Amino acid sequence: MRSRISRFAGAVFVFSVLAGCRSESPPDVEGVPAAPVDDGRPNILFILADDLGFTDLGAFGGEISTPNLDTLAFEGVRLTNFHSAPYCAATRASLMSGTTSREAGVIIHNEPLRPDVATMPERLGAAGYHTYISGKWNLGITLAESAHARGFERSFALGPPVDNHLAHSNFPPVSEFAPDGAYLENGVSFTLPDEWFSTDLFTDKLIEQISADLDGGAPWFGYLALTAPHWPLQAQEDWIDRYAGRYDDGYDVFREARVARATELGVFPEGLTLEGFQGRAPAWNDLGEEQQAKLARAMEIYAAMVENIDWNIGRLVAFLEEVGELDDTVIIFSSDNGAAGSDDTFVPPEMPRTDNDNSLANMGRQWSFTAYDRGWAEAATAPFREVKTSMYAGGTQVSTFVRHPDVANQGGIERTYLTVMDLLPTFLHIAEAPPPAEEFQGRQVMPVRGRSFWDLLRGGEPPETRPTPWITTNDRQAALVLWPWKIVTRATSGTAQDNPPLEWDLFNLEDDPGERRDVSDLHPDIKSELMARWADYASGIGLDP
Repeated sequence: MRSRISRFAGAVFVFSVLAGCRSESPPDVEGVPAAPVDDGRPNILFILADDLGFTDLGAFGGEISTPNLDTLAFEGVRLTNFHSAPYCAATRASLMSGTTSREAGVIIHNEPLRPDVATMPERLGAAGYHTYISGKWNLGITLAESAHARGFERSFALGPPVDNHLAHSNFPPVSEFAPDGAYLENGVSFTLPDEWFSTDLFTDKLIEQISADLDGGAPWFGYLALTAPHWPLQAQEDWIDRYAGRYDDGYDVFREARVARATELGVFPEGLTLEGFQGRAPAWNDLGEEQQAKLARAMEIYAAMVENIDWNIGRLVAFLEEVGELDDTVIIFSSDNGAAGSDDTFVPPEMPRTDNDNSLANMGRQWSFTAYDRGWAEAATAPFREVKTSMYAGGTQVSTFVRHPDVANQGGIERTYLTVMDLLPTFLHIAEAPPPAEEFQGRQVMPVRGRSFWDLLRGGEPPETRPTPWITTNDRQAALVLWPWKIVTRATSGTAQDNPPLEWDLFNLEDDPGERRDVSDLHPDIKSELMARWADYASGIGLDP
């Protein structure tokens, strides 16, 4: 067992209670394991990166140094047709509920889950699992809406959707965006230490939570919800220059290199190339020298943040091996959406500073607000179409893998269409809990759309094919997939206030995974069937079809 530690570069087990962190004793928590016995069921560790690009990891074609994640991916199976929702809160709502974000009650950031959602930790807690979260919650900003209130036995969570990564928080102790405190530990406001970095802090806290219950015998579910590498791009001083000069050639060069490497690794389905790819970022050589320098620097910082994620996952894996839990843990890694094409001119209302120092010398350090722009996002999602917030694959298709000794096809690739909604029933299957029903602990709850794919991972049959609807926030971009067919709305004439009718394109994702060719005219009956299914869904959530 100990021989594996050397394969996780830099992953010496370090466990520390962070100096200066203060919280009160947790109150009594409902949802603690109902039957804490050593029954042989595996632990479940779900790691969610924030805005990670599809080809950022080495195992998916990237040049960033990610040896620990690559080792896990190649020891497991890569799910190369796995889809999130196209933005942060929606993915988290679907994860916790097993259904679409609209059905779960979440349309925009800071909205809570509906009270009749039986959450993932509630269900796993009832099945006898300890349940932990460390990181971004993004499903309500008050104590009553918090991760602690929605079933996590131990929780350390950022309620709002975004914050800085190091040295200082943007949130005062009380604000309209965090009335009970931005960071809550077991339902109590938490004061950050003087020196911290988000990924280090969240990883430390999850290790602390797991350690607290190791002697009890019950399996556990741990949710590490990282805020990296979401903007503002920031890195510690000993990380920030690791990629200095690496990206001076620009995103056009790296887009070509990543697609070539991912193709060599078999990540993309056969026939998917850059031919016909149409990005919306300007060509790198058309940018001025100053803009090139800033964007190259932004990508350097981004890459450092991704490598830091990898280092922290190495620490976590080394800890699990040290305590004899690694091979008893199903590890699932994913991202909450595709790469984000934002630039540093967009600052959300939750981060209302006006005195950021975004000079080239200060980028990525304290008091800077940096993002890497659309060109780098397209380099990370190509040859898929579009980026975060879009219903095309670039907004939803995310690098995902599962590692456990029971997983078949280890080192291989699984191309079945799967979604974040499938995780809740899959985790219940792993936990040997009853499939989700519309009644839970004596109350009526939202039905679950997802399907377990645990049998598929162990060499069995894929889950049944069902229609899968998607919708964004306020712009009504929508999609519905009934494999291999997908309808997706395109831009319509008129404004949102005019409420123009939706216009749909039809794609065959087996023949055209890059979503280049609308085949509506060739298959009008199929398009009509999918549109009728969309109309049923829209009616159910109170939308005009």
